[in-house]
Amino acid sequence: MTLVLPKDLRSYSFERLTGVELNDFDVDRFLPVLFEMVVTNGRRLSRSDARPTDPGSYIETLAGHPALRGFDDDHGRALLAQWVNTTVVRLGHGGRGRRDVQLAAVQPIHIGAYRAGLPVEGARHRKVHLVVYRLLTDALARRGRPNPAGELRSLFLEAFGRGVSISDSAVPEFNEATADLDANVLLSLYYLEGFTPGRPLPARSALDWDPVMPGVMITLGDQLVDFVTVYRHRLPTIALARHLAALVNIGLFTTTLRLFTLVNDLCRGEGTPADLSVDLAPAQTEIYVDFTRQTGGDSDRLAGECVDRDLERLPAYLDDMLLLKTLDRYASNEAKLKPHVQGKHGPDWLRALVDMRRDQYVEWRAGIELERIIEETKKITRCSNEDARAELTRAATGDSQLDQVVAAIRQSQTKHAIRAAGQWFWNTGGMRKQAGLLRGNLRGRRAWRYAMTDELLTTLLLSALVDPEQGDVLPRMRLADLLATLESRWGLLIDRPPAARDDASSRAVANTNLVAFTGRLRQMGFFTDLSDDFNAQYVINPLAGAGAGAGARR
Repeated sequence: MTLVLPKDLRSYSFERLTGVELNDFDVDRFLPVLFEMVVTNGRRLSRSDARPTDPGSYIETLAGHPALRGFDDDHGRALLAQWVNTTVVRLGHGGRGRRDVQLAAVQPIHIGAYRAGLPVEGARHRKVHLVVYRLLTDALARRGRPNPAGELRSLFLEAFGRGVSISDSAVPEFNEATADLDANVLLSLYYLEGFTPGRPLPARSALDWDPVMPGVMITLGDQLVDFVTVYRHRLPTIALARHLAALVNIGLFTTTLRLFTLVNDLCRGEGTPADLSVDLAPAQTEIYVDFTRQTGGDSDRLAGECVDRDLERLPAYLDDMLLLKTLDRYASNEAKLKPHVQGKHGPDWLRALVDMRRDQYVEWRAGIELERIIEETKKITRCSNEDARAELTRAATGDSQLDQVVAAIRQSQTKHAIRAAGQWFWNTGGMRKQAGLLRGNLRGRRAWRYAMTDELLTTLLLSALVDPEQGDVLPRMRLADLLATLESRWGLLIDRPPAARDDASSRAVANTNLVAFTGRLRQMGFFTDLSDDFNAQYVINPLAGAGAGAGARR
């Protein structure tokens, strides 16, 4: 028998803690909705009337566009469909057996990608667009900008809106007067003219979320703004969008791992986690990344062990999250408990929740909730009172009534929560992305390992080679400083093993990995070694002299 929860307890998402919903997430589908929010100054557009199950109709419309020639027969339309499907849109599958091809998203290769309103199901964004938009505008506000939303709009239009005009009604259109566009971008703009644009909706209330790791989130917002600011004149629009998506994805992934560690330490009373501070602390996640590309080799196994370690943190985090969510519910609904958290935000709110466990009134409130769970279980399963209480006793892992409530929720929700969090893990880890940190296949987690793709490595190198003080690129950086930046900013280890595996054998493996890493940098055109001296080895920025202009500085 399984315990049955009242409807108001059937949730494993705690967005006040995370800001986002830890579930299946696709960063490529997310960028168009971020573009929409930036263009509308934080608002959204009305629901799209797009017909994702009828992709052929949009090809027919595009084939008849006055700017296109030679696509008005079957062969031309087939060629056009292949071009669109590989560069402009992403196709998915739906219907019975998921055999029906349908439009999933528009590729975010320019700012007008939001016009289609795809994907039509907004829940798939997991509120990431709200959090990232907030981080971007907060970053500009900290820099003294009087109108952060307007400044962000201007920045994104300059970076991603070349050849695009956006009217007061937020309709993106091709601007022939300013066009000097890649053919794929131009085709995308023509294709999007076949969609009826939505109307701007009234402004929503502000996002009810304050980061519990303020230093980490402040830094992420600054990194994103700096990247777009510095490279908007140095990278083509398509490349800039790809790198921005990769930077968001790796930021979400590493931030989530830091949150797992923070919540675990806080709930177990293991001191005050450094990530609660408004100042950025070096990441302690110790993600060892294999660059040897030797499947089954020592470095590959070490990277796989780090994945296993991080996946094993999921159940412990979910237990702690359910405890915190339960305490937050009590603090919100009970007048005697509200003073614990009233007027507190972010780290202070989180610490107050943990401290609230000592209040005896929490036990009284938990006792009431236990009776509700027992009554719901009896009602749905038609079991006896004794059987329901016996099942509750089997599920509980502690003696307190609060522990029993959390155990009952865990029994009912953990399976779904772990599946959802696992999907978030491999999606933000970039399992099936060109810019990914996590490699393997979805059929078995034993083969998962941290092994960075070249595209993600390029993104991280370009981000590290930015001077935030000057708002410009760094032409070069000592290799030792780059390794320190990758470790402190994203928790990525290359030249040393995690502390738990710090022995002579693992250090030798890491040394081999460093050689493979520098070899990869050399092949990609990022590395120069002036001598055998480690301090004379530099990572260089191939974009240091590209597209520099007065507008590139803050």
